[in-house]
Amino acid sequence: MEPFADLSAAFVFFVSPVRITVLDRLTWYVLEICDNRTEADIIAKVAALGTANTPDRARQIVKDRLQVLRDRGLLEVSA
Repeated sequence: MEPFADLSAAFVFFVSPVRITVLDRLTWYVLEICDNRTEADIIAKVAALGTANTPDRARQIVKDRLQVLRDRGLLEVSA
């Protein structure tokens, strides 16, 4: 993963099959904090950023970003 020079987004490079995807800053942040954290922990971190004005909005933002990461093959859910 390589950030843009202004840190507004990040390129993610895949080797097999060869492809590139771009993550916006918030999706990139969610990816960075996904390591061994619960969804509730991730929601709390996103809420602390001030990007969501209500707990429900923070929950929706995280849900959406996690789905983007799953759709792009960057995140798997373990049981």
